[in-house]
Amino acid sequence: MTAPAVPGRVVAEFGTGYLATRVLTAERGYLWCRRPGHARPCPFTPVPDAVADAARAWTAHGSRVVLGAPGPTDLDNRRPDGAGTWRQYRVPAPYSLGHVLGNHAAAPLAWAALPRLLHQVGTVLRRVHTAFAGSPAPGGPPGAARVAGWLAGAPVTPAAGRLRREALARLGGTRMRRAGEWCADVAAGGTGERPVLLLGGVSLGSVIPSPGGDACTVLAGEELATGHAAFDLGWTVGELAEFRLLHFTGPAGGAAAEHCATAARALLSGYATAPDPDGPRHGPADTRPDLDAVARSAVLRILAHGVDYAAFVGWRDQLTEYLDVVAGLLDHPMGTIEGPPGAPAGRRTGPGTEEQ
Repeated sequence: MTAPAVPGRVVAEFGTGYLATRVLTAERGYLWCRRPGHARPCPFTPVPDAVADAARAWTAHGSRVVLGAPGPTDLDNRRPDGAGTWRQYRVPAPYSLGHVLGNHAAAPLAWAALPRLLHQVGTVLRRVHTAFAGSPAPGGPPGAARVAGWLAGAPVTPAAGRLRREALARLGGTRMRRAGEWCADVAAGGTGERPVLLLGGVSLGSVIPSPGGDACTVLAGEELATGHAAFDLGWTVGELAEFRLLHFTGPAGGAAAEHCATAARALLSGYATAPDPDGPRHGPADTRPDLDAVARSAVLRILAHGVDYAAFVGWRDQLTEYLDVVAGLLDHPMGTIEGPPGAPAGRRTGPGTEEQ
């Protein structure tokens, strides 16, 4: 875990009711400071000492995992409970891959390098998943748990309740139950392989590219969990599929959509071909990811973004487009990787890519 750093000038600030982020200048690069949003139902997960020690080996081709360190208590003097809630990360850039996909013209080097960077992320995830014989993190991934709660009828805001009513009409009871079964499978750790330590789902908003696009930093430690190795991979694949199916649509978005598909394949290839510098270790014996499980996790990720947007940002009419796409993917989950047959066309005006 990195030692606390002295924050400098604020260069960006963004977030939702789930996660708040402040980016500051630092002596070398930037300091990302994050805390739970005001409506987040659970705190950041603690980082066991064993995980902090193992994380030093979670690197590949210059890319690495960085676990947050407790931030200074004066980062937020507007909240009486602000002390001790911030975590800070030393990184090379003030923007994430989520920002790059949202405006790739502003970061052409990182956009062009997206497949290479995600290949490195796949390799790093393999290091994480093989680090322990038994995961030191209690509990399953919070993202799947939030979706499960929403599916069960426990929306946390009126907008989330409205989205659930729309889902009942657009998805139908059979698909809703199917999504709930997939969430239950995630909570149970999957079947057929030993549960592993998860980063809790790697969000593109938590992957910070270097200015030259040759490496990246994965921010982690806020949602450590135990479960099926495919979950972490599927969370990233789902975000790429979301951009491809909901944002990069129509003739103008064809090249960008294919770039996202290439990046998803690179992530999976990086995981499958990751060399182990120390010889065989823990985790799944077969390095090839379970693509069916990855695809199911990816569908849950797309649904989670819609649910989280409604719960922690608010209602937008374009949320119904998420449901239309999810309906097709619940029938054909491999469409998150291969492209679903007859997928409905979304518009580029869907819910934004706010940090979650």
